[in-house]
Amino acid sequence: MTAEPRLRVLSICCLLASLCGCALVNRSASIGKAPLTAEQASWWEANKYRKVYIPGRGYQIPGVAGYFDESGHRLPDVPIDALGSDDVQEEGFLDKMAPKKAWGKFQKSIGNGPNEAKARASLAEGDSLFRQKEFAKAAKKFNKAYKGWPDSPLEEEAMFKAAESNFFADRYAKADDSYGMLTKKYPSTQYLSQVVVRRFSIGRYWEEYDKGHPHWPLTPNLVDKSRPRFDTGGHALKVYERIRLEDPTGPLADDSIMATANNHFVKGRWDDADYHYGLLRTEYPKSEFQFQSHLLGLRCKLLKYQGSDYDGGPLDEAEELATQLLTQFPTELGNERERIVQTRASLNAQRAKREWDMAEYYAKGKYFGASRHFYEKIVEEYPETQLAQESRTRMETIKTEPAVPDDPFIWLTRWFPESKREGPVLPKTPNAAVAAGNKPTVQR
Repeated sequence: MTAEPRLRVLSICCLLASLCGCALVNRSASIGKAPLTAEQASWWEANKYRKVYIPGRGYQIPGVAGYFDESGHRLPDVPIDALGSDDVQEEGFLDKMAPKKAWGKFQKSIGNGPNEAKARASLAEGDSLFRQKEFAKAAKKFNKAYKGWPDSPLEEEAMFKAAESNFFADRYAKADDSYGMLTKKYPSTQYLSQVVVRRFSIGRYWEEYDKGHPHWPLTPNLVDKSRPRFDTGGHALKVYERIRLEDPTGPLADDSIMATANNHFVKGRWDDADYHYGLLRTEYPKSEFQFQSHLLGLRCKLLKYQGSDYDGGPLDEAEELATQLLTQFPTELGNERERIVQTRASLNAQRAKREWDMAEYYAKGKYFGASRHFYEKIVEEYPETQLAQESRTRMETIKTEPAVPDDPFIWLTRWFPESKREGPVLPKTPNAAVAAGNKPTVQR
């Protein structure tokens, strides 16, 4: 390497070292407290009831970075008992070289660090552009504002206004991301009710677009800024889910679950639809969608059932839902009542069919004792079904048959001596002994 490239590399290293060098923090300088501004005092009054005391740190507001004292003054991120000492706190090498910190120090060195005055100026410019309906330009100003004064009421306001600007500029993907950033950093934000309404409308738009213009999830969207880059329908479901998780007691939580369930139902995803209908029934008993969730949930369980060779759980769950519909919603059912009654009858017929198949299976193998057990179960539990009469006929036919078939290899066992080990001594024809009701004797 020649002298000139070496000098250039050395200069770059010196610059990085100067940007990420060890900054000596004088903790004693942080003890002085400036009076709170009117906005800061208002924010503290509105949020101090959420404060949580962290031993050795101070009070913390959930979702807000940093620590505060009892009067709302921000404290440095160091133990309180260390404040005022003359010790020097040094960052580790990896902490100093972290890209985020290095970039922040670089921005601060060129005059782009946190600055409340500049942030308020950007916020005012964004408000002016928003009133002029220059939404895209306003969003840029609001972005600059919340980045210019982080961890403050100004940041929360600017983040919300940036999301609103993107929403009214029809850039719904960016708006949803911005709303997500706001609720992630400020879970109890004062704008939560407005955020939920906006995001629900975005989810509705994406869902309806996906219904009218279905496409593969991996088909890229390179032109329309109102939609995500990929999988518009999938993003709609994610929006609904975030609404439920971020505002579970809000007015649109049950709407989001119902929209998700209906989306899965229309696309034939019976298991997913059934899960969300069940979630709505159990978690939101006062929801206006209770009747629909019961009715459509019953339909899902009937469609989930795959026949007598598979699990019969959906039949039992469907029976329970049908009973609840007839009991809890007698007026809402109307003309559907007769269909629900017929559905219950068909459920009994399908249950009887499961027992009938088992009885026929054992009868085919000449295990008539087990076969009679299942025929009797049909007659006792499902007497009104057609299979009950057929079971009675079959029981008459096989009533003289032995409970289990004779051992076809009995002639072979006679060639071998009986075991002399202690244990149960079985007769040479165990099937006949069991059929006669005799218990095996134990050799002592």
